[in-house]
Amino acid sequence: MNKALINILLVEDDEAHVELIRRAFLARSGHAEIRVAASLTSARALLAESHPTDIVIIDWLLPDGKGIELLNDTGGEPTMPLILMTSHGDEHLAVEAMKAGALEYVVKSESVFADMPHTVESALRKWENILERRRAEKELERSAHMLRRVLVGTVQAMARMVETRDPYTAGHQRRVAHLAVSIATEMDLPQETIEGLQLGATIHDIGKNYIPAEILNRPGPLTDIEFELIKQHPQVGSDIVSEVDFPWPVAEMILQHHERMDGSGYPEGLSGDDIILEARILAVADVVEAMASHRPYRPACGMEAALAEIAANRAKAYDPEVADACLRLFKDRGYQLSAETYGNVETAAPIGVH
Repeated sequence: MNKALINILLVEDDEAHVELIRRAFLARSGHAEIRVAASLTSARALLAESHPTDIVIIDWLLPDGKGIELLNDTGGEPTMPLILMTSHGDEHLAVEAMKAGALEYVVKSESVFADMPHTVESALRKWENILERRRAEKELERSAHMLRRVLVGTVQAMARMVETRDPYTAGHQRRVAHLAVSIATEMDLPQETIEGLQLGATIHDIGKNYIPAEILNRPGPLTDIEFELIKQHPQVGSDIVSEVDFPWPVAEMILQHHERMDGSGYPEGLSGDDIILEARILAVADVVEAMASHRPYRPACGMEAALAEIAANRAKAYDPEVADACLRLFKDRGYQLSAETYGNVETAAPIGVH
């Protein structure tokens, strides 16, 4: 056993047991300083002092409560190693102790008391491993946060590429993203899903970078050939981002945002649940924003017409839950599409839902 001084808090109301544990450590060169508390209340008072405590050895049943309650004081992960002792072995108590965060669970006996220095040494090794794992998890979390920031920056750069080539759709992607996030929030979807949806929506038209600018910006109706060319943008956009290791199905969102529930969409004619939920939300948001806004080849249809389109084709072309959530936003929540573009895509919180 290592010779460094170990600061132990022993919480035990049986003086005979306390003495046996003291003797066990004295027999091991006396390298432990043991403070004793006979109740939970006095244990808490000692822990509140500035004196260091490396490990707690505590009885299961004390005059003022159960020893396991000490593990609940931190309200989260245990902040120090704890060995729980009991007079009677019980499998259920052992499971409860380990779930609560006790590192060791021992049944009192003279041999167990005599071996307590070894038990403490084992618990401290386990605790060091736990601390190392926590440090690794925090580092991983920090790295994941940095990666997400890089991904967000990449997405913003991609979005700006589309907007600089096509002034008529400048802000379209961000308005669609904002509406999509608001619909998803209205549907009470998980925050992780909403975050991915916003990123995917912000670059859903990135495939238009490969369409000649004269087609995108030319006034007047599109020819059939021009329209067929434009219909390639979901596939092109999906191909562009497919090599980026997003933690969300961004490529699928882009590929499927013109698919329709009845199979009448493009590029693959998918239907129903074959279309991922994020793409079904994106489809509704995209149609509403596109119809409500001016395009080089047609004037704006207006919000009333856009919402009428969603209502009329609910369940046929558009997911009914998504359509209903969108209609509630505008009719019941006072949501409005702003002519301005919205802020950065780092936050998935909907802005302007009243």
